[in-house]
Amino acid sequence: MQHDNKKYAAHLSGMVQCPTVSTVDPENLPLEAFFQLHKYLEETYPLIHKTLTKEVMGKAGLVYHWKGTGKSGKLPVLVCAHQDVVPEGDHSKWKYPPFSGHIDEEGMLWGRGCGDCKATMLAELEAVEALIADGFVPDFDIYMAFGYNEEIMGGPGAACQIISDEFKARGLRFGLVLDEGGGIMNMNGSKVAMIFASEKGYADHEFWVEDGGGHAAMPPEHNALGKLGKAMYDLEANPMEPKLTAPVIQMFKSQAAITPSPMKELFADPEGNWEQLKAICAGNKMLNTYIRTTTTPTMAQGSAQANILPEKATVVTNSRILPGETLEDLEAHFKAVLPEYVHFRLLKGHNPPAVSTTDSPAYRLLAKLAKDMHGEDVHVLPALVFGGTDSRYYCDMSDSVYRYVGGANSGKGGGAHAVNECLDTNTLDTFVEFFVRVFREYATAE
Repeated sequence: MQHDNKKYAAHLSGMVQCPTVSTVDPENLPLEAFFQLHKYLEETYPLIHKTLTKEVMGKAGLVYHWKGTGKSGKLPVLVCAHQDVVPEGDHSKWKYPPFSGHIDEEGMLWGRGCGDCKATMLAELEAVEALIADGFVPDFDIYMAFGYNEEIMGGPGAACQIISDEFKARGLRFGLVLDEGGGIMNMNGSKVAMIFASEKGYADHEFWVEDGGGHAAMPPEHNALGKLGKAMYDLEANPMEPKLTAPVIQMFKSQAAITPSPMKELFADPEGNWEQLKAICAGNKMLNTYIRTTTTPTMAQGSAQANILPEKATVVTNSRILPGETLEDLEAHFKAVLPEYVHFRLLKGHNPPAVSTTDSPAYRLLAKLAKDMHGEDVHVLPALVFGGTDSRYYCDMSDSVYRYVGGANSGKGGGAHAVNECLDTNTLDTFVEFFVRVFREYATAE
């Protein structure tokens, strides 16, 4: 099978030119942009649309089903990606227009959503299109599911909840689920295949304090905004207790092999070195998120004008919930830390999904492919992702749900959720090849 990065880049550019921006208000979803993308996919991948069954679920969710022979007796495979992208921000700060899909002379593609995560959708589609052209017929069923509101954590009418509910109604279970996430990267000078087998939960809460308001020329000792500000400071100063969870213990132990001293020794026995490790993690914002549920204030509002005391002050926080803890645990912590005059409510959120096994034929296949494709020196690292993915909707339908796309990151590009998002198209073939090999080898994986 011959790969063509220029063709892949051109196809990805076409996807980026469809401005599929998700919106908090589902009534304002730009459906015409999503339908533009759907039409583009039909034109770009004719064999898929001739061979697979396509369904539109919800407002714009895409589900493709490739019916296999069933000879392997294996459960189906589900590969996921999301069609939607975050807003593009200030156009004047972009090197190239954010929905131009511009490809420069070095093969860098610029545009909103190129990396997060239309490149994943591209790799999955290119792999299936190429396999059909090659005459391949799977001995198991393959599903592709592309939601449209992942970037707002699903929100009301979550696309992948709709898709998941339909899958459950049909009695489906999956032997492997893959979604956006890790790939081949460099860590401490070693090649690492970072396979996210678990993810944190998510919560947005609104907090508020009310008082009489009035003229700012005659303020009380502490007005509503001051009281709420102090409460948020106290919440930051009193985080939830740190914990070592099973997926993080496994991650730290695996990471020890590629970590220099003195952290190497601490990671090798995280339970035995917990007190020292806990202190170090607390002072490192990256490590800290692995050992505790985090909460941080992100939005605030007082009065509508500078000379008016607020009658109501509000703050919105964002929390990421450690596996093993729940929304109920989080809210009990809020009640324990905050004074009674601070009220709160959940805006949206979900508990952490189930942690997937790292002892299954599906996981061993991913580890094997990492070494087959990128060398025996690749270190396979099971990890916890603290961002959210659509894969959580399928965690009760499979024991093997991984946020992993198997390709090689060049180290160039970046800017997801920021201006000047860009991606190195020179390595797109490695992502396509990964999915090709998954589909070819899954039937015989042990």
